[in-house]
Amino acid sequence: MCFTTNLLTRSLSVALLSAVIAAQSPIGQTPPAAPGGAATTGAASNGAASGSAATSRINGSQLPPAGASASRSLQRTAGPFIVQDLTTAATSQQDPIAPVRTNRLGQTVLSPRISSITRVANSMPHQLTGIGLVTGLIQGNGSNDRGTRQALINYIKRHDLNLDITDVTNGSTALVALTCNLPPFAKQGMELDVKVEVVGDALSLRGGQLMRAALKGVDGKEYISAQGAIIVAGFSVKGKNADVNKNPSATGHLLNGGLVIREEHTSFFSESGALELRLLNPSPYNSSSVAAGIKTALAGTNILVSPVDPSLVRLELPDEQRTNEYAMKVLGLIGNVRVAVENPTKVTIDQVSGTVLAGEGVMISPCVVGLSELTISIVEEDFVSQPNALAQGTTERVGRSRIETDETSTELQPIGGGGATVSDLLQNLKALGLTPAQLVSVFTALDQGGFLHATLEIH
Repeated sequence: MCFTTNLLTRSLSVALLSAVIAAQSPIGQTPPAAPGGAATTGAASNGAASGSAATSRINGSQLPPAGASASRSLQRTAGPFIVQDLTTAATSQQDPIAPVRTNRLGQTVLSPRISSITRVANSMPHQLTGIGLVTGLIQGNGSNDRGTRQALINYIKRHDLNLDITDVTNGSTALVALTCNLPPFAKQGMELDVKVEVVGDALSLRGGQLMRAALKGVDGKEYISAQGAIIVAGFSVKGKNADVNKNPSATGHLLNGGLVIREEHTSFFSESGALELRLLNPSPYNSSSVAAGIKTALAGTNILVSPVDPSLVRLELPDEQRTNEYAMKVLGLIGNVRVAVENPTKVTIDQVSGTVLAGEGVMISPCVVGLSELTISIVEEDFVSQPNALAQGTTERVGRSRIETDETSTELQPIGGGGATVSDLLQNLKALGLTPAQLVSVFTALDQGGFLHATLEIH
């Protein structure tokens, strides 16, 4: 019995020593063998369990334990823990917040990732513009105005050929405007798409080739050099007496035809030295929710998180941590955290197509909806006044105007005795057969009367 007890004690001591050795060994390396020939497999498993309970650090600042809302993989050295890679959660771990769920009121609550609803406030695209010349167009589709001919002359003179503007008479070239957005942190050699639009009276850019042109920023510096074949959507078919065109061909795109030739200095940090996130859908609730999610992910660190206003969340980092490398680690850590956001209380109407977009839960106070329409038609008629055969008169053309009025009214439709949603209203309006213009009139009247509890946007 005594011999068995000593043997059991020795086995437990060897296993504990193996776990300590595994915990001190860097991840990815095989720990040295423990005294007494302890199994490596058992030591590794015990070391993993010990490492999962440890608290990680970023440059001396504690990060949440492995069971926190935002998980991360760590690389350990013999000293303090240092974050080497902030990756997404392991597939075996489930996100504690479901992307879509229903609250007690039956409304849908979305919980997107912070990286999907925010952007770094200090990293904005740089809008570039330029003027270019498109050649190789079908004869007649180009432009022959003075501006296009002068641009062609300038291009020819840059290639050591001396011509006068009167020597150029053709319709196979077009003067175009170029636009492009230079993304933040763009590097030399990066290829971007460029939009091409006709400036003069050219009919189509189909089959055209953009000659090398420069796109400049608001500072007047050249950032992109564009050149290549233009892609135009739709089609154009012309016959002897008729022609068919689908989609405007006076606008085209240069896919990957813009080459970045100058880099723009970009930083993750604002002028105050803080890392600021801009919300794509600003609201006090969304700003507070994002700030709370970031605080949970960075619990135990010395990073101060605060919602500045409905559209901005600020992260204040210590001076020694204000580097782009550290900012990318923080953004990678908090980017996968899911936070609840509120549904937009907005109604958007396209008055051309009659499309209505409304957030779930937009309410309308009890009211009665009816529509009256007055149509006035003025008809001009011409008839001939013919005198009698024996009368000494002349035949004259006489004009006569006829005015017709038509007044129609729809039945009054009550909208919810205890309030209703936009969906309920649209169901009632659909039964009335309203046109897009009438639909706009109804929502405008509801908004002006204070019955619509949302922001109304009409396009």
